Amino acid sequence: MSAAGQPNYSQFTVFKKSKDAAERFYFGAERDFDIKGKIVGFNYYESLYSPMVTASFVEVDTGGTVGDVEDNFAGTFKDGLRIEGFEKVKLKVLTSYNSVDWTRNDRQFVITGSPYNTDEGNKQVAYFPMVSINAIDGASKPVGRIYPQAKISDIVKKILRKAKLPFKNQNIEETENEMKVDGTNENPLDVILKLCPKAKPVNGDPGYFFFENHDGFNFKSIHGMIFNGVERFRDAGPDESDYLTTTLERNVTLIPNAERSYYQGLRHTYVYKTGLKANLDNSMNDFNVLTPPTVRRDQDVMNAIKNGQFNVRICTRNLATGEVKEKIVNLYNDTSATLGSKTNNNPDNIQSSEGDNKQNYCKTYTYVISPGENQGGDNLLTEGVPFETSLYHPKAIMRYQLLHAQLVNILVPHNAELTVGEVIRLNIENITQDEKIIKEFNQHRSGYYLILHLCHSFSTSNSFTSLTLVRDQYGISKKLGGLT
Repeated sequence: MSAAGQPNYSQFTVFKKSKDAAERFYFGAERDFDIKGKIVGFNYYESLYSPMVTASFVEVDTGGTVGDVEDNFAGTFKDGLRIEGFEKVKLKVLTSYNSVDWTRNDRQFVITGSPYNTDEGNKQVAYFPMVSINAIDGASKPVGRIYPQAKISDIVKKILRKAKLPFKNQNIEETENEMKVDGTNENPLDVILKLCPKAKPVNGDPGYFFFENHDGFNFKSIHGMIFNGVERFRDAGPDESDYLTTTLERNVTLIPNAERSYYQGLRHTYVYKTGLKANLDNSMNDFNVLTPPTVRRDQDVMNAIKNGQFNVRICTRNLATGEVKEKIVNLYNDTSATLGSKTNNNPDNIQSSEGDNKQNYCKTYTYVISPGENQGGDNLLTEGVPFETSLYHPKAIMRYQLLHAQLVNILVPHNAELTVGEVIRLNIENITQDEKIIKEFNQHRSGYYLILHLCHSFSTSNSFTSLTLVRDQYGISKKLGGLT
């Protein structure tokens, strides 16, 4: 195994539909060309913010690749095939560790527009942006019906099935609350995105992400991604003491050298230390951070709490009764699963929101309650209703903000098993003049992180994965992310 090895394009086929009868007569309904030998760069992108996977590739052509439609004059791939957009692409990229495979019918890309190109005397360099075929298919299947009151997760599944978009049942996390959904002829991906801040999981705080990865579409809560991601570390092997930074290196050295890369890779634990380890047979560098981590945001959650950032005023008016309610709450109280060290959720110097309307607050939320709008009946007239926006939406917004307290960018050798929404472990060495053997890794910066953005990048000689990581609190959790 070697870190960041050269990629191997086992398939890179572009499909072009015939535009008229003459093309269909000469070339059939569709022309296809495998251009894997001409690819000099390929990038694949996933993001928790995006309900679609995107990609791009760079192709270098010296001519003679494709015969022109009219006279079969041998030209470049772009000019001869007349790439204009909406051509389908199937590809599979192999590396020494694993592969990126988009060859199934529901795992293809579509070129999104006319490519950018630079023409020189003896070659043409062209850049092709792409998007998942599912995003194109979804755009042509608007949600026109009204879904009656049901769990939001069940409605998400029905919308995806109706649009024939791929997903796995385990990737649609069950919600606790219910509502009625009117599609209003919008794109199904947009309809589901609007449900994210309104959905509450069975356990934990409200707040979902809707995104696409190599498994299809996902609808997962922040709590669920953190809880399940950290639990995977526990299920992978020895007890949690193996992950404390003060003992990590000692524990790792007990494992035979041939198994070290597998041991770290199974847990997706990455280490940043100055200098890489030379081992031609089984490289530990496959799980090393290759460049210094870049900290893009570094917010102290405790100071934010003290400054009242999570104190908000919530105002509601019920159109049926005319009743107006106003309350000030601290949204941070009883926050579920976090990725950093356990923080006291109600510090002594934070006033309780109960009965104290003079408490400072930083934001006001206003809601008009219209009985029957989100439900099938008028049960909003009573207390304890199945769904009320004012109960979940402010908490979800707070949870989105809290998740982005720390943002870190890292670059690692290519690993196609990584995906957005996954929890990884990052160990960063201490910068100190004391003996590093006493405390090798920084307990303030090291710990669990959630993958927010991901890019698999392939050049002619190297394969890398760049990650944007987020978490909500500092430090290493000795209780697996604050979970009990």
